[in-house]
Amino acid sequence: MLKENSISTSQLFCVLFLCRLSAEIVYPRTVSGTAGEAILALIIAEIVRFVLALPVIIYSFKGMNIHRAVYKKNKFFGWCGAIFAALLLVGAALRTLFNSSQFAVKNLLNGGISWIIFAISAVFAVYAAIMGIEALARSGAIFMIAAALITVTILLADIPYMQTDGLAARGSFSSLLGDTAERVLRGGDYLIFAALLPYVNKKKSSSTGLTAMFFAVFSLLGGLLITVTSCLVLRDMYGLCEYPHIAAASLSDISFFKRLDGASAAVWTLCAAFRSGVMLFAAGSAVIEIYRARHTVAENKVRRGTE
Repeated sequence: MLKENSISTSQLFCVLFLCRLSAEIVYPRTVSGTAGEAILALIIAEIVRFVLALPVIIYSFKGMNIHRAVYKKNKFFGWCGAIFAALLLVGAALRTLFNSSQFAVKNLLNGGISWIIFAISAVFAVYAAIMGIEALARSGAIFMIAAALITVTILLADIPYMQTDGLAARGSFSSLLGDTAERVLRGGDYLIFAALLPYVNKKKSSSTGLTAMFFAVFSLLGGLLITVTSCLVLRDMYGLCEYPHIAAASLSDISFFKRLDGASAAVWTLCAAFRSGVMLFAAGSAVIEIYRARHTVAENKVRRGTE
């Protein structure tokens, strides 16, 4: 499944950013009932994910893969960490496939059967993972361009509907806590980052660490852009919409494109399937990196014995 290919740091950033935004859009609205509460929960969740990922980011500044580094310290913990990360990534991929199938049925294919959409998306995700990292990076750039065009168009079309009424509405602490926890569980992007490090063509050892820092900043800004604009458009209706971005897109009116919610739903469904493919590839990469480290150690021992 994993080929000896490489990607640039800019391609790595593109893949991570697309994975992040696709989860923000195709996952249903969390338990937050107010716009202000959703924005605050998003900020807290981004900070929590970044703090949890700090060990991975610190190792990446040294040009090291954390799975291989842990294996060199302790083989047992190296295997356990890689397998645990792989299981988390597979679980996140399945959850994304489930949510994207529900998203497609409710916003794109009314009356469709969700398990058929799930199966088609799963086949696409597995195929994408088998194609390797270079194919993922190239297709990710294409999906990113399409998603950026449709999303920016929607945001511009929704400007006349944006008002600040309802942003200051207060929610409860329990719903804020639940919203934050749900948004944290939408993660997995830093696990992808850790697994893809061996395939990144680095100009210097700190390149990947800087990429992670840029991603952390733009992940927050991108999430805020999607959430804040949806809140400004929907206002008091935000808490009643299962997919706020698509609900806001349904108000768009540009020339003969009376509504862009269908086009947006189609593009982001594909992006979510791509996210699942990246996660499956990353799950295999995490385990195979430990396998390679084991054989590298064995080969070094043989060479020292023959010298």
